Amino acid sequence: MVAVCLVCGPSGSGKTTLVERLIPALARRGLPAATVKHHRGRILVDREGKDTWRHRRAGARATFLVTEGEVVAFFDRPPELDPASLARLCPPEVRILLIEGFKGLQGYPRIEVVRRGVGTAGPWLPEVLCAATDVEGLEAPFPVVGLDDVEAVADVLQGHCGG
Repeated sequence: MVAVCLVCGPSGSGKTTLVERLIPALARRGLPAATVKHHRGRILVDREGKDTWRHRRAGARATFLVTEGEVVAFFDRPPELDPASLARLCPPEVRILLIEGFKGLQGYPRIEVVRRGVGTAGPWLPEVLCAATDVEGLEAPFPVVGLDDVEAVADVLQGHCGG
């Protein structure tokens, strides 16, 4: 089963940097990770007129673009998309799905990234596993670790995964 953890915080707080540093730290612990980056708007990934666009326009339920070293999957987003649905799409070796964004989503474990001068801390949701921060003396009802202490965050995630 794939554990899910949101990585949340305001834009510019360091979420992406934390996620990219967590991936190898978790892999060293035997917890291969997959990631999701949530984007609020739409971005153009498939271009009109290209073969994959034409396949999708013709009604394909899923279209895969396979290159020398990558596989890209195109699906129409279901109206109700949740982290559990995304976890089911992960390759079988994945143990944890780190989801950057979806900060308004509740009910899923999360790491809160709190950076000095970027947004505000709290109010805290009950599902927060820890805060990764550069704010000295941050008080919270859960573990508070240094933003650069990726091993401490990995410890929290390892506990969350039951390993």
